Amino acid sequence: MIFYPRFVPGLAISSYLIGDDQSGAAVVIDPPRDVDDFIEFARQHDLHIQYIIETHVHADFVSGSRELKARLNNQPQIYCSAYGSADWTQSFADRHVSADDTLSLGKLRFEFRHVPGHTPEHIAILLFDESRSQDTPWCMFTGDFLFVGDVGRPDLLGEAEQQKLAHQLYESVFTRIEALPDFLEIFPAHGAGSLCGKAIGSRRSSTLGFERRFSNVLQKQDEEPWIEDLLQDMPLSPSYFSRMKRINKEGPAIIGPELPGQKRWSAKEVAERQCEDCLIVDVRSKEAFAAAHIPDAINIPIGSNLPTWAGWVLPYDRPILLVVDQPSQVKEVVTNLLRVGFDDIQGYLEGGINAWETAGFPLEMLETISVRDLHHKLRQQHPLTVLDVRTEREWDAGHIKGALHIHGGALQERFEEIPQEQPVAVVCGSGYRASIASSFIRRAGFTDVANVLGGMSAWKAADLPLNA
Repeated sequence: MIFYPRFVPGLAISSYLIGDDQSGAAVVIDPPRDVDDFIEFARQHDLHIQYIIETHVHADFVSGSRELKARLNNQPQIYCSAYGSADWTQSFADRHVSADDTLSLGKLRFEFRHVPGHTPEHIAILLFDESRSQDTPWCMFTGDFLFVGDVGRPDLLGEAEQQKLAHQLYESVFTRIEALPDFLEIFPAHGAGSLCGKAIGSRRSSTLGFERRFSNVLQKQDEEPWIEDLLQDMPLSPSYFSRMKRINKEGPAIIGPELPGQKRWSAKEVAERQCEDCLIVDVRSKEAFAAAHIPDAINIPIGSNLPTWAGWVLPYDRPILLVVDQPSQVKEVVTNLLRVGFDDIQGYLEGGINAWETAGFPLEMLETISVRDLHHKLRQQHPLTVLDVRTEREWDAGHIKGALHIHGGALQERFEEIPQEQPVAVVCGSGYRASIASSFIRRAGFTDVANVLGGMSAWKAADLPLNA
């Protein structure tokens, strides 16, 4: 057997290729939209990807099943769950599978379990290596049902469905997989950093027995208190999750081997609004953005968190034009945006911000302020709004006295809560999220906005006072 796990940082996606080294046939489970790694791995190991399996309708990234099939001349078959209502039936699947179905590749056999709770249709996949045992599975691909140290959250479909899904999840955890052996290895679809769970562990895999012994959510108790504990302190769900659900249910558009966003736009073309409806997304560092940027640009610094924050804050109805430091960064940025469904990427500013500056077009700067200067202003009772854009958990662990707390992902729905008549100092953990938020606040018409350098990490390091 050939086993290839693939992990995508930021969105923390885990997907898998399993191949039979005798027949050369292979299965891919829960692929993201960028599928080149699987194609290349299969080529290098003389494997033929014959099947693609989805454990459920994903909410946090665009599924790569249709993309992978198209790139392989439509030869692989896509298997999706047969469970759930019409709202959860993925019409692009070649086959909808249930617990009565199996899939065999040489000595490898895949069986399916219905494990609803995170979503109604969710399935887990048991893998048997028949060269070693006909009756005992080696591992289980758990999707978003069971993570290392956690289970999939049941609250993504709104309050109306939450209790029903939580009840189903309780049954899935304590009844539907009860007979499976402790030594069974588990391989989930996400690791630490994903918002599909509350407290996902940093390890990429585990065993069922270890999780039964040490995972809090697998400790058996009555259903009502178990659900109450599970839902307590659940992080805010990004609004783009509902869009991902719809895209992955209907079937995402196929991109093909050529990435969008490769067109080079001159500063003159951008200034003349030839990309008139474009949203300018500046992926340079927060320091570079603060020093000089195109008016109304949105700053989401390049890195593994870019797709998550793009999904949180960017509108989906606008074409995107990128500002990068180097053209070599365009592929990474575009790939990250495609993972969360931003397909209309028009290109990038040729020559970057330097070309814009030397052409004499207008520039804006974002003020920055140190934590000590901020503390001094607050002590001197300068009229000032400290806007904290961190999560609830971070806020509860300690915050600046008198600060206004709005999660950065919810900012656009709550602009009216920010006083416009006084300066705004935006703070997060280190300055990354505050730069994103500051760029949106400036775009919304606030003129006196500053990013707090180092954020609350610097505030705590300077031993400045905290409210808890």
